[in-house]
Amino acid sequence: MAVVVHYRGLPTAETHGWVTLEAETGTWPASTVTPGERLHRRVEVATWHRTSLRLGHRLDERARRAHADAVVVGGDEWACNVLIRRLPHTLRDKVVRVGGRTPTDTGRALLEPQLDGVFRGRMAAHDRELVDIFIGRRALDGPMTEGLAATVAALQRGQVAALLLNRPPGSSLQLWAGSQPTHLALTEAELMSFGVRAPREERADEALVRALVGTGAELVVVPENELRLYEGVGALLRYTDPGTPS
Repeated sequence: MAVVVHYRGLPTAETHGWVTLEAETGTWPASTVTPGERLHRRVEVATWHRTSLRLGHRLDERARRAHADAVVVGGDEWACNVLIRRLPHTLRDKVVRVGGRTPTDTGRALLEPQLDGVFRGRMAAHDRELVDIFIGRRALDGPMTEGLAATVAALQRGQVAALLLNRPPGSSLQLWAGSQPTHLALTEAELMSFGVRAPREERADEALVRALVGTGAELVVVPENELRLYEGVGALLRYTDPGTPS
């Protein structure tokens, strides 16, 4: 959630003027392209302390609906401080203060330049949870797989719940694919042995994304310093059986 609070008066409620608040939820980096629904409020500065308490609960509701990992706040320092102190504790713990220009009439996402600096290299809470599950399963020899060959074999069987990558596959890496999401292999001969007619060679990133979407699996890109994967790829599996590759 991005929140911008504008106020140009003295840092006190004992004066005249208006505080304006705009808030928007979105998904980074999609928010740099598609701004979400925006909340706009204009409040008399004399009532800002009291009104910001109600606004805090309104923002908390929006953040919960959006499953927001962070609340990025920019604008006037005094007005922002008043708002942050009145946010519910669960939301206040997610606040990230940013500086810089805070225009709200650009037609782009709120705080778009600052969002990139806040989130680049940072994992979402859900992704972090999946990485922790993978680490636990690897330690206990649970339902997971690692390495390109074993992961592709699991995708063939529709076993992958979440694919983990250290980096997106380079354009030079190729896989063989057929008409169905599970028609995926390292070689043409392997795919033809499954009865797939006229397999085609494709960029690995395109083939993997189609397989993930077609089988309802998730994708997590995790930096090597967080988790080093064998051959840069691994997967959390929905199930295992005697035929599961290792």
